[in-house]
Amino acid sequence: MINHLSIAVNDPERVANFIAELWDGYVYPFPPAPNSFFVLANDGKGTAIEITPAGTVLVPGEGLPDENDLNAVTEEHEAQFVRSEVVPRYVATHININTEKGIDEIRKMAKREGWRVLVCNRGGGLFQLVEVWIENTLMLEVMTPQQTKRYIEITDPKAMEAAFAEVLQQHYPARDRVLQNDLSLIG
Repeated sequence: MINHLSIAVNDPERVANFIAELWDGYVYPFPPAPNSFFVLANDGKGTAIEITPAGTVLVPGEGLPDENDLNAVTEEHEAQFVRSEVVPRYVATHININTEKGIDEIRKMAKREGWRVLVCNRGGGLFQLVEVWIENTLMLEVMTPQQTKRYIEITDPKAMEAAFAEVLQQHYPARDRVLQNDLSLIG
């Protein structure tokens, strides 16, 4: 399960409020990265997205704490958010989130912001979602409850095994792979 992730955008507060609205969630300041926000979904699981200014990157700290002291002070060794001069217009990173809202409400919200929005039938109709292009540069895939239900059905490990049986057998013969009953990732 993913607990949180970070994205970088041009207007972090605006994007944070948009995502909070999709989730019926909450927005808080995120002090580790100046001018950033922490969007908490109202799902009781701690699901969140950190929204930082475009050009913010994470860099590793230096050195390592004593590995035998699990209570060591680690701030000087931890990753840091820093500004980069490189700000790509598009990135391969995208997010797929759930909402309790319907397609029409998602469209209305995205259009209100002036962002590209369209309902997509992925895989020739295998499943559906709403593409919302945050600031017209970052793809956010939003799924209604019905769309999420279908996504869960097709991503069940048994369904994935059946769908990719030929490719798996061709590239990963049974002797080279072990599929556990509780498998949560194939790849």
